[in-house]
Amino acid sequence: MNQNTSNKSIVRDFYRRAIGQGDIAFAEQIIADAYIQHSPMVKAGKSGLMESLAYLKKMPRPANPTKPFMRLIAEGDYVVTNTSFNLGGKQKAVVDIFRFQDGKIVEHWDAIQDQPEVSLNGNAMMDGDEEVEAGGVDKANKQLVTELYEQVFVGRKLDQLNWYVSSSLQQHNPTVANGITGLRNYIANGREVSYEKVHRVIGEGSFVVVQAEGKWYSQPAVFYDIFRVDNGKVVEQWSVYQTIPAQMPHENGMI
Repeated sequence: MNQNTSNKSIVRDFYRRAIGQGDIAFAEQIIADAYIQHSPMVKAGKSGLMESLAYLKKMPRPANPTKPFMRLIAEGDYVVTNTSFNLGGKQKAVVDIFRFQDGKIVEHWDAIQDQPEVSLNGNAMMDGDEEVEAGGVDKANKQLVTELYEQVFVGRKLDQLNWYVSSSLQQHNPTVANGITGLRNYIANGREVSYEKVHRVIGEGSFVVVQAEGKWYSQPAVFYDIFRVDNGKVVEQWSVYQTIPAQMPHENGMI
């Protein structure tokens, strides 16, 4: 079993056993003692995560749970998950990044966003292919998306957008219309969103994930964008963002 497959298996079991079934003992085994937490809703360290899992274990479970949407993308020490779940009667879209060291999860970032009932593009925030083709990182796809984000999203060189993106782009960000024009208009409207710095780019097969920071309506925010590449162009995009709260239960920051 290669590293990507092994790490994905651990993360999948973490969701199924630790979160879904309340198996705290399993979580103790796969979380490193030096665990670093960036989620704004969980206290610092391994003990903070175990406290949150113990709280989740006490919550009522659905009588007939359905299989959640889950897409896993892995490269090297990182596994990205793109999931959907119901919390407090609201459907959420979530991106998590897990960093591994010596076979255990040692660091975690996330962002959670409400899924609206309507969108500008008519597509669900969470659908499309869940399975990522095996074969490891596609360097050309990763380079394409890195340049797209740095030149267009951060650099705002909108005249270069058609170098990287298909004219028939399928969009899942609910605030963006389908097609290259919808994305161009969204980025051009700096009043709503501005992208300032790319932190990580993680790719596997045709999927590439960007973790970035910027501002959403002048508030500091984290952005997670997932792109699917086909024949040298981005053909599909999913996005989750979250504003950074002024106070968090740790001093690690969200990004």
